[in-house]
Amino acid sequence: MSMIYLVRHGQASFGHDNYDRISDTGIVQSRMLGEYLAGTGMRFDSAYTGPLSRQKATADEVAGCFKKKGLPFPDVSVMKEFNEYDPVAVLTSQIPHVLEDEPSLKIDIENIFADKEAFKQVFEKALLKWVSGRHDAPGVETWGSLVSRVKNGMGTIMKAGGRGKTIVVFTSGGPIAAALQTFLGLSNENAIRLNWQIINASMTRFMYNEERITLAGFNAICHLELNGGNTLITYR
Repeated sequence: MSMIYLVRHGQASFGHDNYDRISDTGIVQSRMLGEYLAGTGMRFDSAYTGPLSRQKATADEVAGCFKKKGLPFPDVSVMKEFNEYDPVAVLTSQIPHVLEDEPSLKIDIENIFADKEAFKQVFEKALLKWVSGRHDAPGVETWGSLVSRVKNGMGTIMKAGGRGKTIVVFTSGGPIAAALQTFLGLSNENAIRLNWQIINASMTRFMYNEERITLAGFNAICHLELNGGNTLITYR
Protein backbone atom coordinates (compact mmCIF):
# COMPACT_ATOMS: atom_id res chain seq x y z
CA MET A 1 0.00 0.00 0.00
CA SER A 2 1.05 3.58 -0.65
CA MET A 3 0.14 6.61 1.44
CA ILE A 4 -0.87 10.18 0.62
CA TYR A 5 -0.73 12.83 3.33
CA LEU A 6 -2.91 15.87 2.64
CA VAL A 7 -1.64 18.73 4.81
CA ARG A 8 -3.68 21.86 5.31
CA HIS A 9 -1.58 25.02 5.26
CA GLY A 10 -0.66 26.86 8.43
CA GLN A 11 -2.84 29.74 9.58
CA ALA A 12 -3.23 32.50 7.00
CA SER A 13 -3.65 36.24 7.66
CA PHE A 14 -7.35 36.80 8.33
CA GLY A 15 -8.31 40.47 8.50
CA HIS A 16 -5.22 41.68 6.60
CA ASP A 17 -5.06 43.07 3.08
CA ASN A 18 -3.29 39.93 1.90
CA TYR A 19 -5.03 36.88 3.32
CA ASP A 20 -2.77 34.58 1.30
CA ARG A 21 0.20 35.06 3.59
CA ILE A 22 1.06 32.62 6.32
CA SER A 23 0.80 34.24 9.75
CA ASP A 24 3.36 34.04 12.56
CA THR A 25 1.15 31.39 14.18
CA GLY A 26 1.01 29.56 10.85
CA ILE A 27 4.80 29.46 10.69
CA VAL A 28 4.96 27.97 14.19
CA GLN A 29 2.31 25.39 13.30
CA SER A 30 4.16 24.41 10.12
CA ARG A 31 7.50 24.08 11.89
CA MET A 32 5.96 21.92 14.59
CA LEU A 33 4.56 19.68 11.88
CA GLY A 34 7.94 19.48 10.17
CA GLU A 35 9.80 18.74 13.39
CA TYR A 36 7.26 16.07 14.30
CA LEU A 37 7.46 14.34 10.92
CA ALA A 38 11.24 14.48 10.80
CA GLY A 39 11.48 13.28 14.39
CA THR A 40 9.25 10.27 13.80
CA GLY A 41 11.39 9.04 10.95
CA MET A 42 8.92 9.94 8.20
CA ARG A 43 10.38 9.89 4.69
CA PHE A 44 8.52 11.15 1.65
CA ASP A 45 9.11 9.90 -1.87
CA SER A 46 7.44 12.90 -3.50
CA ALA A 47 5.93 16.20 -2.44
CA TYR A 48 3.41 18.56 -4.01
CA THR A 49 1.84 21.88 -3.18
CA GLY A 50 -0.97 24.02 -4.49
CA PRO A 51 -0.02 27.38 -6.06
CA LEU A 52 -1.01 29.65 -3.16
CA SER A 53 1.62 31.43 -1.07
CA ARG A 54 0.32 29.98 2.21
CA GLN A 55 0.47 26.45 0.78
CA LYS A 56 4.02 26.93 -0.52
CA ALA A 57 5.17 28.56 2.72
CA THR A 58 3.90 25.59 4.74
CA ALA A 59 5.79 23.22 2.44
CA ASP A 60 8.95 25.33 2.81
CA GLU A 61 8.77 25.28 6.61
CA VAL A 62 8.28 21.50 6.73
CA ALA A 63 11.07 20.87 4.21
CA GLY A 64 13.34 23.20 6.19
CA CYS A 65 12.89 21.10 9.34
CA PHE A 66 14.01 17.98 7.48
CA LYS A 67 17.02 19.73 5.97
CA LYS A 68 17.99 21.22 9.34
CA LYS A 69 18.29 17.67 10.68
CA GLY A 70 20.26 16.58 7.64
CA LEU A 71 17.38 14.48 6.35
CA PRO A 72 16.27 14.23 2.73
CA PHE A 73 13.12 15.91 1.50
CA PRO A 74 11.96 15.68 -2.12
CA ASP A 75 11.71 18.68 -4.41
CA VAL A 76 8.22 20.15 -4.15
CA SER A 77 6.16 20.31 -7.36
CA VAL A 78 3.35 22.83 -7.79
CA MET A 79 -0.01 21.46 -8.97
CA LYS A 80 -2.92 23.77 -9.70
CA GLU A 81 -5.32 20.91 -8.96
CA PHE A 82 -4.70 21.48 -5.25
CA ASN A 83 -5.51 25.19 -5.29
CA GLU A 84 -8.21 26.46 -2.91
CA TYR A 85 -11.49 27.90 -4.20
CA ASP A 86 -11.69 31.69 -4.35
CA PRO A 87 -13.49 32.70 -1.12
CA VAL A 88 -14.08 36.29 -2.21
CA ALA A 89 -15.66 35.19 -5.48
CA VAL A 90 -17.83 32.66 -3.67
CA LEU A 91 -18.95 35.23 -1.09
CA THR A 92 -19.68 37.88 -3.71
CA SER A 93 -21.77 35.48 -5.76
CA GLN A 94 -23.71 34.00 -2.83
CA ILE A 95 -24.29 36.92 -0.43
CA PRO A 96 -27.34 38.21 -2.36
CA HIS A 97 -28.94 34.79 -1.97
CA VAL A 98 -28.03 34.65 1.74
CA LEU A 99 -29.59 38.07 2.28
CA GLU A 100 -32.70 37.06 0.40
CA ASP A 101 -33.27 34.27 2.90
CA GLU A 102 -31.99 36.07 6.01
CA PRO A 103 -32.15 39.89 5.78
CA SER A 104 -31.16 40.11 9.45
CA LEU A 105 -27.59 39.21 8.46
CA LYS A 106 -27.06 42.59 6.79
CA ILE A 107 -25.03 43.93 9.76
CA ASP A 108 -22.88 40.80 9.87
CA ILE A 109 -22.20 41.15 6.16
CA GLU A 110 -21.09 44.75 6.63
CA ASN A 111 -18.58 43.62 9.29
CA ILE A 112 -17.54 40.39 7.61
CA PHE A 113 -13.81 41.15 7.31
CA ALA A 114 -13.45 42.86 10.69
CA ASP A 115 -15.31 40.42 12.92
CA LYS A 116 -14.43 36.71 12.93
CA GLU A 117 -17.81 35.67 14.29
CA ALA A 118 -19.63 37.69 11.63
CA PHE A 119 -17.40 36.14 8.99
CA LYS A 120 -18.15 32.65 10.28
CA GLN A 121 -21.90 33.22 10.27
CA VAL A 122 -22.04 34.61 6.75
CA PHE A 123 -19.33 32.49 5.16
CA GLU A 124 -20.82 29.19 6.27
CA LYS A 125 -24.23 30.14 4.93
CA ALA A 126 -22.69 31.32 1.65
CA LEU A 127 -20.76 28.07 1.26
CA LEU A 128 -23.90 26.01 1.78
CA LYS A 129 -25.56 28.03 -0.98
CA TRP A 130 -22.52 27.54 -3.22
CA VAL A 131 -22.18 23.77 -2.84
CA SER A 132 -25.91 23.30 -3.44
CA GLY A 133 -25.29 24.20 -7.08
CA ARG A 134 -28.51 26.20 -7.22
CA HIS A 135 -26.81 29.59 -7.51
CA ASP A 136 -23.81 29.00 -9.77
CA ALA A 137 -22.48 32.27 -11.16
CA PRO A 138 -20.55 32.95 -14.38
CA GLY A 139 -16.80 33.07 -13.81
CA VAL A 140 -17.00 31.54 -10.32
CA GLU A 141 -15.69 28.00 -9.93
CA THR A 142 -18.42 25.59 -8.91
CA TRP A 143 -18.06 23.06 -6.11
CA GLY A 144 -18.44 20.30 -8.67
CA SER A 145 -15.53 21.69 -10.70
CA LEU A 146 -13.34 21.83 -7.59
CA VAL A 147 -14.17 18.22 -6.72
CA SER A 148 -13.37 17.15 -10.28
CA ARG A 149 -9.96 18.85 -10.39
CA VAL A 150 -8.95 17.49 -6.99
CA LYS A 151 -9.96 13.99 -8.08
CA ASN A 152 -7.83 14.41 -11.20
CA GLY A 153 -4.90 15.66 -9.12
CA MET A 154 -5.13 12.73 -6.74
CA GLY A 155 -5.25 10.34 -9.68
CA THR A 156 -2.18 11.95 -11.24
CA ILE A 157 0.00 11.68 -8.15
CA MET A 158 -1.21 8.16 -7.39
CA LYS A 159 -0.28 7.04 -10.90
CA ALA A 160 3.09 8.80 -10.75
CA GLY A 161 3.90 7.49 -7.27
CA GLY A 162 3.64 3.80 -7.87
CA ARG A 163 3.67 1.06 -5.25
CA GLY A 164 4.86 1.42 -1.68
CA LYS A 165 5.33 5.19 -1.85
CA THR A 166 4.67 7.93 0.68
CA ILE A 167 3.49 11.24 -0.76
CA VAL A 168 2.74 14.59 0.85
CA VAL A 169 0.51 17.32 -0.58
CA PHE A 170 0.34 20.80 0.94
CA THR A 171 -3.08 22.21 0.18
CA SER A 172 -6.17 23.79 1.78
CA GLY A 173 -9.40 22.82 3.47
CA GLY A 174 -11.52 22.88 0.33
CA PRO A 175 -9.44 20.36 -1.64
CA ILE A 176 -9.13 18.10 1.41
CA ALA A 177 -12.92 18.14 1.81
CA ALA A 178 -13.27 17.45 -1.91
CA ALA A 179 -10.99 14.41 -1.61
CA LEU A 180 -13.01 13.16 1.35
CA GLN A 181 -16.22 13.52 -0.65
CA THR A 182 -14.74 11.70 -3.64
CA PHE A 183 -13.42 8.70 -1.77
CA LEU A 184 -16.04 8.43 0.98
CA GLY A 185 -19.11 9.16 -1.11
CA LEU A 186 -20.20 12.17 0.95
CA SER A 187 -22.90 14.61 -0.06
CA ASN A 188 -21.89 18.15 -1.00
CA GLU A 189 -23.27 19.53 2.25
CA ASN A 190 -21.57 16.94 4.45
CA ALA A 191 -18.26 17.52 2.66
CA ILE A 192 -18.33 21.28 3.17
CA ARG A 193 -19.32 20.83 6.82
CA LEU A 194 -16.21 18.66 7.24
CA ASN A 195 -14.22 21.43 5.59
CA TRP A 196 -15.12 23.73 8.49
CA GLN A 197 -13.53 21.26 10.93
CA ILE A 198 -10.16 20.96 9.19
CA ILE A 199 -7.47 22.51 11.39
CA ASN A 200 -4.51 24.50 10.14
CA ALA A 201 -1.39 22.35 9.66
CA SER A 202 -3.40 19.16 10.21
CA MET A 203 -2.83 15.89 8.32
CA THR A 204 -5.40 13.73 6.55
CA ARG A 205 -4.14 10.39 5.19
CA PHE A 206 -5.26 8.08 2.42
CA MET A 207 -3.91 4.57 1.77
CA TYR A 208 -4.16 3.27 -1.76
CA ASN A 209 -3.18 0.52 -4.19
CA GLU A 210 -4.23 -0.42 -7.71
CA GLU A 211 -7.68 -1.51 -6.53
CA ARG A 212 -8.86 1.02 -3.98
CA ILE A 213 -8.17 4.10 -1.88
CA THR A 214 -9.10 4.24 1.80
CA LEU A 215 -9.17 6.98 4.43
CA ALA A 216 -6.49 6.15 7.01
CA GLY A 217 -6.63 9.25 9.22
CA PHE A 218 -8.42 12.60 9.42
CA ASN A 219 -7.39 16.00 10.80
CA ALA A 220 -4.44 14.72 12.87
CA ILE A 221 -2.92 17.45 15.07
CA CYS A 222 -0.86 15.55 17.64
CA HIS A 223 2.14 17.76 16.80
CA LEU A 224 0.14 20.82 17.87
CA GLU A 225 -1.42 19.23 20.95
CA LEU A 226 1.98 18.11 22.25
CA ASN A 227 3.56 21.53 21.88
CA GLY A 228 0.96 24.23 22.25
CA GLY A 229 -2.42 22.79 22.98
CA ASN A 230 -5.46 24.94 22.21
CA THR A 231 -3.41 28.06 21.51
CA LEU A 232 -2.20 26.55 18.23
CA ILE A 233 -5.47 25.02 17.09
CA THR A 234 -6.91 27.40 14.50
CA TYR A 235 -9.34 27.06 11.63
CA ARG A 236 -8.63 30.17 9.48
